Amino acid sequence: MLDVLTGLHPAELAWIAEKADGPDWFLAAAAAVPVPEGQDDGVVRLLDDDELAKHPDPAAVLQSWLDSPATGELLSPSEVYRAVVKSRYRTLEHLRQIPADEVLARHETEIALKILLDHCGRSTQRWEALAAAMTFDYDEEKTTFGQLLDSLDPAPAGAQTP
Repeated sequence: MLDVLTGLHPAELAWIAEKADGPDWFLAAAAAVPVPEGQDDGVVRLLDDDELAKHPDPAAVLQSWLDSPATGELLSPSEVYRAVVKSRYRTLEHLRQIPADEVLARHETEIALKILLDHCGRSTQRWEALAAAMTFDYDEEKTTFGQLLDSLDPAPAGAQTP
């Protein structure tokens, strides 16, 4: 059955991935079929760093994973976040877009620790703000890692309210 997928046109694979209500294994197999070079079928494929190295702009590929509206249909957002966080091609800008709890607690926590150490440094205010921010409820809207980092900076003097 899987051999049939390799003979399909990329548009057919995209349709299967987008519209079909087939079993998960079938949809995952459709997403894993490589697209002929120079064609984009709109299906998100998570690549390892060796495969990303062959791409002219690996960071752009990671960004396309984060931007893809199809991410939640075939792959869980957590799978995409894990792939981005683990990639050696990730940037701080990529990490800033991922929910804070994904970066801090679920994947490669030493990466978040290094960023927090660099960001907070010796600032007692920032470490206190981080401790306060870590009490957010999981029922609330997801705070991105970037929003968390931005919240650690004291408000400018003109922006403070009495």
